[in-house]
Amino acid sequence: MSKEKKIFERNPDTGEIRSRTIEASGGIWQNNQRIQRDMILDELWAAPKVNHEGHWYVRMTDIVKIIES
Repeated sequence: MSKEKKIFERNPDTGEIRSRTIEASGGIWQNNQRIQRDMILDELWAAPKVNHEGHWYVRMTDIVKIIES
């Protein structure tokens, strides 16, 4: 029995379906997710902030640009 699984994802913009192979344990997939999440969080912390009533915010347009890149 294979230790790899395939997952299928649909691109919401184009409708294209793509597949990825992951380990049954999810180890590699989870590590890649963690790395990607950490990179996105680093970019969010570095993004320009807006102060509103004493709280700092990142504009949604900036967040979308970061996530899509």
